[in-house]
Order: sequence, then C-alpha cells, then structure tokens
Amino acid sequence: MIYGWDVILLGLLFLFFVSLGSYGLGMNIRDKRKKALENLVRIRTVELEKANEELKLRNSELDRFVYSASHDLSSPLKSILGLINVAKLENPGDDQLKYLSMMQKSVDKLESFIEEVIQYSRNARLPIKYESHHFKNFTADILQGYQYITNYEKISFEIEDDTGEPIITDGMRLRIVLNNLISNAIKFHRINEDVKPVIRINRSIVSNRNVISVQDNGRGIQSEYTERVFEMFFRGTEEIPGSGLGLYILKETVNRLDGAVTVESKVGKGTTFIISLPMVE
Repeated sequence: MIYGWDVILLGLLFLFFVSLGSYGLGMNIRDKRKKALENLVRIRTVELEKANEELKLRNSELDRFVYSASHDLSSPLKSILGLINVAKLENPGDDQLKYLSMMQKSVDKLESFIEEVIQYSRNARLPIKYESHHFKNFTADILQGYQYITNYEKISFEIEDDTGEPIITDGMRLRIVLNNLISNAIKFHRINEDVKPVIRINRSIVSNRNVISVQDNGRGIQSEYTERVFEMFFRGTEEIPGSGLGLYILKETVNRLDGAVTVESKVGKGTTFIISLPMVE
C-alpha cells in the first residue's frame, strides 16, 4: 500500500514539473511574441513619424509655391488694370468701352481669387502672433478699404464693443476673418429693395471667450445651405460673383486660432455669423 502511494506521489510530482516546464515554455513564447509585437509597433511608429515629417515638408513647400506664384501673378494683373483704365480715358467708342469693362470685370475676379489664395497660404504657413488691438478702430480701418466699392454709401455700418477691453489675438488672421464676413455681407445685400441695408459688427465677452458677430439684413441663406457654406468652392447662387473660397478660408483661419464659427440665417431677413475666440492674457 505504501508502494502504491509512492507511485502516486511520484506521478503527481512528474505531472507538476511537466506542467511547470510547459508554463515556463508558454511564458517564454508569449514574451518573445510580446517583444516582437513591440518591435513591430516601434518600427511602424518610426515609419509613420518619418512619413508625417515628409508630408509636412511637402505641404510647406506647396504652401510657399502657391504663395509665391499667387503673389507674382498680382503685379501683372495690376498692370493690366492700369492699362484698361488708361484706355478708358482715351474716349473709346461704346463697343470698345463695353469690351474694356468686360476685361476689367474678369481681371477683378481673377485678382480677388488670387487674394483669397494668398490669404489661405498666409494662414497656413505663418505662426500665430498675438497682439493687442482696439476692436472698433481695427474694424473701422478695414471698412475704409470698402468705401470706394459700388453701393457702399447706401449701407449703414454699426460697430459695437461694450467690453472696454482690447482684443488680444493675431491681427493678420482677425483681418482675414472680418474682411471675409464684411465683404460677404456687402455682396448679399438687397440694395434696390425697400429695405435700408444695415451691417452690424459686434464684439462681446461670453463665458470667458471673445464673441464677434457680423449681422446683416440682406438676402439670407436657404436652410439646406447653411451647413455647406464653409465648404471649399461652395456657392449657394450663381447670381453673386465669387470663387466660393471666402467662407472656407474664414473657417480655416478661425480653426487656427482655436475658435469656432456658426451661422444663423433666414431667407429674406438676413444672416448672422458668430465667431468665438479664446481669451488670451
């Protein structure tokens, strides 16, 4: 009987050591697999980081090329506009004047498109530079650039800022934002209807954020288009000239400033764009 128990005990010990060896072997295999997986992840991470750096370099080179090409195109366009204006002073006939006006309209359209491309490039490639600005003076200075456009004198502009504080943000990007919103509000006004055109530009501080709104009582935007107006090249109507880039550039610029933009609109009543920007000390 004792002999029987010895055999059983030896058998159990044998099974124990076999199990222990199998466990150790399994652990060794798992460790090797884990290390192999970690090495694979490390290699893939390095490859992704390298690919990301190369992509950043290519994007940077493309941005510089776009900016340089657009900038170089601006000078000859201004020369063409100058020649058109000189030709108009030479007392051209009605047909010639008509063709000159058509040429000027086309050149103006191309010049506007190039300016938008330059704005996009500047926003993409230049670092953010925070500065202190007096909001009402800053906005009034922008409006000065529109005083010679058609129907400017028929529009009432109101600038409000009750915060009593300067706005600290990137001046170049704030100018891009306001320029796009103001120019959009002017383009979509109902000048010839029995409505006094008004554009209100307001700045306030809400929940420790700068809130800038540009409100007009113009044509308004159809509800199905309000979510699409920020898409690249989107145009809600063919009646108003434009490239469809302005509001896309606006949103990209606001994003660079860690801000947000929303739009509220009603057809026949007008549109309000609301920009929310972080407060900067």
